[in-house]
Amino acid sequence: MEHALMPHDAPSTWTPIRLSNALSWPEKTGKQIRHVASWIVLAVRHRGRPPAFIAWPDLPSRRSVLHKLCGELGWELTNQPRKSIVGIMRFEDATEKFTPLPAWLLAIDLPILNQHCVDIRKQTLEQHHVTAFGYGMRVDPLTHQGNLVIKSDTNAQHDGRIVKGPLALDQVVDTHVYQRVIRNQDQAGRWLDLRVVWIHGVVSTLYLKFKHEHERFTNQTASVQLADVTDFISTFEIQNITKLMVLHQTESAELDVLRDADDGRIYVVDLNPTPWGPPIQLEPAQAQKAIASMSEKLNQAVAHR
Repeated sequence: MEHALMPHDAPSTWTPIRLSNALSWPEKTGKQIRHVASWIVLAVRHRGRPPAFIAWPDLPSRRSVLHKLCGELGWELTNQPRKSIVGIMRFEDATEKFTPLPAWLLAIDLPILNQHCVDIRKQTLEQHHVTAFGYGMRVDPLTHQGNLVIKSDTNAQHDGRIVKGPLALDQVVDTHVYQRVIRNQDQAGRWLDLRVVWIHGVVSTLYLKFKHEHERFTNQTASVQLADVTDFISTFEIQNITKLMVLHQTESAELDVLRDADDGRIYVVDLNPTPWGPPIQLEPAQAQKAIASMSEKLNQAVAHR
């Protein structure tokens, strides 16, 4: 499954990873040493040059899911040209992604996962959600009677709060979205977020993230469990999620999905193409099961050309 760069593109020598100038010299040195040590281990494992997975422009941290999946698959994760490339992903930890892809990367005869996933604002997600599911979350804050949720349009802010509508005109700003309140409680009354993994299709496992009521709009969880997707999401709903991801031009991401206890429908409230994980509250055996499942899907995704 490896892809060889053309001779004029291939580096003549092994190139160290590119690191942010915001890092201090000791931090850069430590990261380079760890990367070289990891590469040597992989080279021994493969008895030669290991397969490489290119992430651009950001190099995923050790806490990222992608870093762990590449480790599971025995791939070098790098942001520099290599001779033996198995896959490429646009990996930019920003809500709107403006960094142009370099010519050497575009010249590689491989699809770039998430290449066109450049806008994960909640307003954009809402538009695609309405198209894919036939319904959305948005409410008009100037006319909505009763409680509504206000949250930042920017990704990963975790600043949602419930306010009472209607709001005055001077209280409404373009940098935020205004949504219906979703009562995502299970039959036991626990607040439950469904974390759905998408890698070239829905991964067979998902995370059940149980939260206290005061944690509903935060990234904090009371406990996390692993479960089968089909136990919590129907085939029809998976089809709608697929439509959503096609509209978002996204091949790999994790989705925050809430099921409303009042109307029974699911709502995709967030899309994260650069996730960390698995969640630290997950038992080690379940975390390893999740990594194995995701690794299999990533391997399939890069093989599907």
